[in-house]
Amino acid sequence: MDKISLTIDVSKIDKTKIVDREFTTKDGQVIKSKDLKLDVVPVKEPKLIKEGDTWEMWKTHFVAMEQTKEERENKVKSVILGDGIMFKKKFAETQEVAEEINPEDIPF
Repeated sequence: MDKISLTIDVSKIDKTKIVDREFTTKDGQVIKSKDLKLDVVPVKEPKLIKEGDTWEMWKTHFVAMEQTKEERENKVKSVILGDGIMFKKKFAETQEVAEEINPEDIPF
C-alpha cells in the first residue's frame, strides 16, 4: 500500500475558512465539528528528496487551501500549506533476483 504523508504549516491557515458543521447520526446523536477543506494536488514532476540503501523519499504532492469558484475566476493565488511525501522501496533487490532465474527452469 502506498501512503502519502502530509506536512502542513498550520500558521498559514486562513481561520475564516474553518466552517462549523453539525449533523445527526442514524441513532440520533448530534455531532458538531469544525471543518477545513484542503486540496491535495499531485506535482507535475515528482522530486527525489532523500534516499537510503533500500528506500527513497519523494515529494509527490502539495497541499493548498481549497479555492472558491470566485477566487479561481479572479485568479487569486493559491495558499500552499505544505507537501505530500511518499516513501518507496528501491527495486534493486528484486532486479537481482529476477536475473538469477533461468528461463529454462520455468515449467510452463
